[in-house]
Amino acid sequence: MAVDISSLISLPDSSGGKAGIVATFEALLYQMPKSTVFVADETAANKYAYEMRTIFDAVQPCDIENNSEDQAVLCEEKPKRLIDLDDSEAKELLDQFACDLIGQELFKGEFRKQVEIFRLFNSIGEQPILSLFLIGPSGVGKTETARILSKLLAPGEPLPKVNFGNYSSKDSLNSLIGSPRGYMGSEEGELTMKIERSNSGVILIDEFEKGDSAVWSFFLDLLENGKFTDSQGEEHDLNGYTIVFTSNTPRTEVHGKFPPELLSRFNLKVNFKPLNDKEKKTFVSRYITSVAEKYRSSIDESVEEPNTIAKRALQEIDIANEENIRVLKNNARKWFADYIAEQNNGNC
Repeated sequence: MAVDISSLISLPDSSGGKAGIVATFEALLYQMPKSTVFVADETAANKYAYEMRTIFDAVQPCDIENNSEDQAVLCEEKPKRLIDLDDSEAKELLDQFACDLIGQELFKGEFRKQVEIFRLFNSIGEQPILSLFLIGPSGVGKTETARILSKLLAPGEPLPKVNFGNYSSKDSLNSLIGSPRGYMGSEEGELTMKIERSNSGVILIDEFEKGDSAVWSFFLDLLENGKFTDSQGEEHDLNGYTIVFTSNTPRTEVHGKFPPELLSRFNLKVNFKPLNDKEKKTFVSRYITSVAEKYRSSIDESVEEPNTIAKRALQEIDIANEENIRVLKNNARKWFADYIAEQNNGNC
């Protein structure tokens, strides 16, 4: 859908000048479908191009039917998706993904194959969405998988995440896609809101086992068609997206918990295992090195080299007796805080 906003952005400056007009337009923007293309005549577009830079990524000539050639389009940035990469970009991303995600070697190999299949079949209209179903105990890297992929695809964009810990009631579908008109409560659903406010082509559905049957049926249809219609009748096209579902459900209970028709929709189902001692050491070393680098650059350049600090951390943090990476991260934070306190006391 194309909307001509020439008259809106050319209004007199009595409503707060250019800044006031931009603020007014920004408020209206979030009420429009994400796929909307905003059109303006060349004079209006050029006049407000600088002010509109915080809303649109580009102002470019367009050739929309029934519009003259001297018009310009204020273009919203499209989501960054795996299907938008060329072959070399996809390989580079997958190589970096394999490096950034610690452990889970079986998954990384299978994921690479599924991405290749997805890119091929999406190009001929046969697979709208790449879906991953990751099961395993808490703190083994399931959620981190989605975060890393989103960060690599769309740096700086928030990861659209829906936690199903709050989606076990009979009205959970309303919370997900919005309440029907006239229904008491919020009209905007969480999924709709999250995808409209991020240009990441990755969606994380956490604790999927806690959703009710209506929500599961919703995703069964979404994975098949790549689209969904919210409670206000607006269609959202998620073609090319990657959706990561996570669950703490034990492997032996998965088939008893989820309906077979839903499980068959997932392109890749993998059981994440706890990291071994070598992988946990890699995690601690990377994390301590990272925070030490940030501390040196922003607070105190006189502390030891990050690699030196990381080596000491590996000697003093109990790695063998902790399997949950989140807990291990907290332990590493406590160790680093104690290390800095020790260094500060020594400098008194």
